[in-house]
Amino acid sequence: MPRKKRLNFEESLKRLEEIVELLEKEDITLEDSLKYYKEGIELSSFCSKELEEAEKQVMILQKNTEGKFVKKTFDMQEENDEF
Repeated sequence: MPRKKRLNFEESLKRLEEIVELLEKEDITLEDSLKYYKEGIELSSFCSKELEEAEKQVMILQKNTEGKFVKKTFDMQEENDEF
């Protein structure tokens, strides 16, 4: 059995869009619907993990109390708390 090519984030997102279109068709069989649904869940999980990992790696520059720029790990929760 040939091994599936691992998709990158952008390819996975595009495939998810294709799956949504396939699932929206009225003439799709239940068996195919379940197959596409399972693939979509796996791709969604992969994309979510990739986004979480990217968030951890994002660095932002902020001025410290002395007016100097410092690198700081991006914290989504901290950013949300400011708004």
